[in-house]
Amino acid sequence: MKKKKPMLLILLTAVLLILSACSGNNAGNTTATQTPAATEEAPAPTEETEPPAADLGGKEIRISHWWDATPVGDSEADELARERIKKVEEKYNVKITYLNTEYWSTTEKLSSSVMAGDPFAEIVRLPDGFIWGLMQGGFLTPLDDALNNTRVEQDVVEAMRFGGENVFGLESWYNPNDTGMYYNKRIFREAGLKDPQQLMDEDNWNWTTMLDAAKKLTVDNNGDGKADQYGLAGAHYIFSELLIASNGGIIYEEAAQKAVFDSPESMEALNFLHSLYNEHKIVKENEGNDWEDPAKYFAEGTIAMYPGGLWEIEGRILDKMKDEWGYVYFPKGPQASTYFDPLGQTAAYVIPKGVEDAEAIVKIWEELQDFDNWQESRRLWLENVLPDESSIANAMNDDGLVQRVFGGRFGGLGIKDQLDSVTGKFVKGEITPSTGVAQVIGPAQAAAEKVLSGEKAKEDAAKKAEEAEAAEEAKEE
Repeated sequence: MKKKKPMLLILLTAVLLILSACSGNNAGNTTATQTPAATEEAPAPTEETEPPAADLGGKEIRISHWWDATPVGDSEADELARERIKKVEEKYNVKITYLNTEYWSTTEKLSSSVMAGDPFAEIVRLPDGFIWGLMQGGFLTPLDDALNNTRVEQDVVEAMRFGGENVFGLESWYNPNDTGMYYNKRIFREAGLKDPQQLMDEDNWNWTTMLDAAKKLTVDNNGDGKADQYGLAGAHYIFSELLIASNGGIIYEEAAQKAVFDSPESMEALNFLHSLYNEHKIVKENEGNDWEDPAKYFAEGTIAMYPGGLWEIEGRILDKMKDEWGYVYFPKGPQASTYFDPLGQTAAYVIPKGVEDAEAIVKIWEELQDFDNWQESRRLWLENVLPDESSIANAMNDDGLVQRVFGGRFGGLGIKDQLDSVTGKFVKGEITPSTGVAQVIGPAQAAAEKVLSGEKAKEDAAKKAEEAEAAEEAKEE
């Protein structure tokens, strides 16, 4: 493992999300001028000057995350961030402050403060699922006009146009590949098998070859009649998302506002998931913690392959994994001609309704982003945490073989919750995928419609207001 460099952008792991970022501004249109007469001297060209920045009179610009995003470290990334903050504060006559708002409370705090006419922050980071409901409830500011002449690449801007409506989110860029397959090189080597990177290099990394390897690598090493090494480990709700996407399927169709995890591509993926657990029995059973156990098993060297996100490396794999390991794309399904990485949930910045000077605040947000260095920063971080050049190239999607699936953004809509409730049953053999999906496709659609109508956001805001009132009354007593 390479020694860590005190270099850039740990911030790139929390987040989110995958394509590329533009490195320059769109130029303004120039108007045609009449050609001067031959006897006249042509005027000297003049440089187009940037319009003066808005003076916001010392206003505090509060930026809310569900962590403390204040750059206080001694890394180069934090030093550059502090420089950008200083420039922005001087240019716009503002004070930048970072708020640490509890994850599950953010949406209620935003809606209730907007209803009270006093938004709690000027810029708020939210998971996209929460944005749907707040958007429909009228709690967010549309940002289309403010994003004219932006440095954000148009593909990223369009990804923030939820369901074909206005742009409500701000995001700088998308990382090219954030979810894939970790694999144990020692286990493959000792079994004399081609590992996933070799199969990828041969263009033969797919569900079939993954299953074949997993079956051969699920073995009883100590002779007690029970497998003590497995081909795979994971959480059923992660497997379902990745398998559906890798087969060209989606969970939710944004334009039609329809839950579609009952499509042929999705059902093929869910049936394959059922077979991994029940027919082939090559997935190690978790011991009570689907969220933590699979990564722990991988770090212990008892499983060959583990599907997961790059954000897991530093807390779950790096410095815990004793064996050699690598990182590849998630394998292709039968209906796919390329690799897919699902954008199951991303996050974005929003501006609450009622925030003054919204256009200037968008410019402030933009000038706080590190557009010029994000790709270099990401590569430097990956060089610190990934074990070899092939893994780094895969994470960077250097060959361009991974496509982002945007049609699976379901966080906060209640769709994935419904699907997870039955995948948890059919991986145990208690129910078939077709029966389970038939049971929950209707409730999933109803849950999404409730969010999209704005009803849920208003209910949450009212509940928050009632709780605040009750707390105030208790204090007075």
